[in-house]
Amino acid sequence: MKRAVVTGGAGFIGSHLVKRLVGLGWNVTVLDNLSTGSLSNLNGVDCEVIECDITGELPVVPHTALFHLAAPVSVVESLENPDKYYKEIVDGTANVVEWSKALGTKTMVLASTAAIYGDSEDLPLGEEREPNPMSPYAKAKYFAERVLEEETKNTDIKAVALRFFNVFGDGQRDTGGYVSVIPIFRRLWEAGRPMTINGDGEQTRDFIWVEDIVSALIESRRAEVGFSLYNVGSGEETSVNQVAEAFGGEVIYRDPIHEPRRSLACISKIKNELNWLPKGSVENWIETIR
Repeated sequence: MKRAVVTGGAGFIGSHLVKRLVGLGWNVTVLDNLSTGSLSNLNGVDCEVIECDITGELPVVPHTALFHLAAPVSVVESLENPDKYYKEIVDGTANVVEWSKALGTKTMVLASTAAIYGDSEDLPLGEEREPNPMSPYAKAKYFAERVLEEETKNTDIKAVALRFFNVFGDGQRDTGGYVSVIPIFRRLWEAGRPMTINGDGEQTRDFIWVEDIVSALIESRRAEVGFSLYNVGSGEETSVNQVAEAFGGEVIYRDPIHEPRRSLACISKIKNELNWLPKGSVENWIETIR
């Protein structure tokens, strides 16, 4: 029996991963403090859920693969309370990795973020790009990558960090923490209210479907022993205006805010090394829910 631990498995991405793993015949244990995740995300899923804090003592759960997704995700909150982010993301990762190593796991996958790259007009963003994290959240994620790399040196462990770009999909929250424009527009569209856009709407993001993220997490087990780093995005730019047009309805423009103008992942590395390809597009997904 393949056994996996998914930290943060009651969250948006984590619950999608748990469902896929269970469907593939894995025995899955979720570790989650339920601060942002919800047990309702796992209704009807045949998995074990243990409520616990990853910075504290962890239960004895033998497993062959660790998928570490647990982390607070609000850039704004990280600016107001950086100590929380360094503790929960950096110290939490160190604690989880040491615990997992002691239990004999051979595959560890960390959910990281494209926010590590910062704001750049020189696109696409490749893994070789010099990091420029602009918030305690992004810095903490970068340090967590270094923790994973250091903790697994000179071992026979496959250690993988995946830098997610702008994730979207079913079950995504539209309030609290990091909130994507897509669930916000969906809520406004369903309520028959106008969608509000900051600036001219030509700012772009690399939107990546949550089911493609899940495939990348699972396919990362193909990586070689040692530390590997991969971008996970669609490899395509989509403007905020295009997202609004896909929903349809009234649009209101307001003053711009300070935000990256463009975002685009180079995904050639994960394509070539893990044989992974994104299958979803944001516009096609919106069409399925309209």
